[in-house]
Amino acid sequence: MEEIKIVFHQKYLKYDFGPGHPFWAGRAAPFLEKLKKYKIPHEILVPEKASDEDILLVHTKDYLNRVKRLARECGALSIDTPVNPDILEASYYSVGGSIMALEHTLKGERVMNLLGGLHHAGISDSSGFCIFNDHAIAIRKLQKDGKIKKAMIYDIDVHAGQGTQEIFYSDPKVFTISLHQDPTTLYPGTGFASQKGEGAGEGYNLNMPLPPGTGEKEYLQALDSVLPLAKKFPHDVVVLVLGVDTFEEDPLASIKLKEETYQKIGQRFKKFAKLAVMCAGGYSRKTPDLWLSFLKGYLWP
Repeated sequence: MEEIKIVFHQKYLKYDFGPGHPFWAGRAAPFLEKLKKYKIPHEILVPEKASDEDILLVHTKDYLNRVKRLARECGALSIDTPVNPDILEASYYSVGGSIMALEHTLKGERVMNLLGGLHHAGISDSSGFCIFNDHAIAIRKLQKDGKIKKAMIYDIDVHAGQGTQEIFYSDPKVFTISLHQDPTTLYPGTGFASQKGEGAGEGYNLNMPLPPGTGEKEYLQALDSVLPLAKKFPHDVVVLVLGVDTFEEDPLASIKLKEETYQKIGQRFKKFAKLAVMCAGGYSRKTPDLWLSFLKGYLWP
């Protein structure tokens, strides 16, 4: 079994929206315990805090200033996305974690960031539990530093990542592929098959909406239809937004994948040589088990 590098900082535990909110920061601790219990080879990588300069590679200065102000006031970006000083600090570490994940991926290591894939954060606004679009910032930083030229994103969160779509919509150097529940039935109400990019980026944004009730067979068929695209688009790194809110018991959506389905998904991504995994949405109490199921397919022979 190969070793997995787990990007994690104790500050991640501050990314918590309070009692009754679907996003629970406590997902990380039971997952790390399961890695030990099942003797999965792993190393913890502790990220540094991202800088404002990093954030501004994607987000506007007005947006960053707004987030800082709301954090001081303990306000909210939207009804579902409160902000306070602890959440804001955790967000900076999440971005730092995704930068670290991509850098280690370029070394040929298998890497998973336990707070990443915050794909609802757009250029100048956000909601959906997301503050900064960590993986978009990481891609932009590595491009700026000359470490990569092109990147590919596979987003399998049940919700369409409208923020990531907006950021790269006219960019032919980042190919974004998203499998998600039909946006006419689920937040954020966008991510349609007709949205294919614009200008130089036309054809580099692919949405695959799936109907509520989609099960394992249909889901894997859809995934298998887009995996070969990686061979047609030259890239230096692949980002996987590993949303496990496609699970049949997830309270926020209606895709019906089983726990063992994630092992099969992991097997499919095993062939990617340079893949950074971002632990995104997942709101059932089974979320740590679903991450573990993915790793069993991703790491085991």
